[in-house]
Amino acid sequence: MKRTNGWVYFGESAKSAMCAIAVLFAAMLSLSAVAADPVEWENIDPAHYLAGRMASAGYLRGKVVLLDYRDYGDKSGVDAMRRLEEIWQTFKMKPFVLIGSHRGTAGAEKIKRIAEGLKLTFPIYKEADIVRTEEQKATDSEHIGFMYVISGTGKILYCGKDDRRMSGVIASALISMRSPTTVKQWKHYIDYDIKVLPGKAYVEIEEFRKSHPKEAAAYDEVWAKFNEDSEIRRLAKLERIAQQAKDYDFKDANSKRLNLEKVEKAIELSADLKKSENPFVAQEAKNCIADLTWTAAMLKPAENSKKQGEK
Repeated sequence: MKRTNGWVYFGESAKSAMCAIAVLFAAMLSLSAVAADPVEWENIDPAHYLAGRMASAGYLRGKVVLLDYRDYGDKSGVDAMRRLEEIWQTFKMKPFVLIGSHRGTAGAEKIKRIAEGLKLTFPIYKEADIVRTEEQKATDSEHIGFMYVISGTGKILYCGKDDRRMSGVIASALISMRSPTTVKQWKHYIDYDIKVLPGKAYVEIEEFRKSHPKEAAAYDEVWAKFNEDSEIRRLAKLERIAQQAKDYDFKDANSKRLNLEKVEKAIELSADLKKSENPFVAQEAKNCIADLTWTAAMLKPAENSKKQGEK
């Protein structure tokens, strides 16, 4: 790994590398410094939605995000859009989101037709963006044809036009999220998730306590507060199922890890969490249920085929 002008670059291999804030959270945040703050998003809302799967600024939180700036109404970008769809298909079952940012003059109907014609399924929004520093603006002043990779803790890992390097950065970021190996790496994610994804942080602290019992003592107070909160305990259960759903191999006919009934039951039992008075619980529940709803839609054809086969 090397640094160049503030950007962090990983290896170049692609697929092979694959308001009122609750007092509870104010107390938890005082225990440890947060490694990074979420990036601020612009135009990820229904008014700017054009095509593909719906997303939201809240849904991107805690995920690796590829933000692609492109004229999606320009014929010269067809090959690039097909490559982006391949990248999306490669990583979409992980905590990853690809956001297409349409920078051209073409209207919504034309973009929808193009997306349907190319069979694009990733979210495309009109002028989606992150709030960037002046230095970042200078790096890509033309603001089109560039790709940003943003980590699960809101850090910009890559900005450029190299597909191979970008794919390598995505794979490296997802591997790091999946398998923290050092205490420092664990804390990097836990400290961030405590702030904005309490259910995910609960699961991480639980695993951290098992793998690093001595160092995990620093989170004893947070752990106790989490366990006193029934909503966070339920949210952690929902997170486990949602994570399992994101790793589900739909091509494996013998996979028994998930079934439609289990997914739909999880959605039903957790629906009330979306209306929690704790905004972080509500947002995370919405994120998880969005993933599970998509998984359920993918599982339905398989379940129906299975039932017809049994007849």
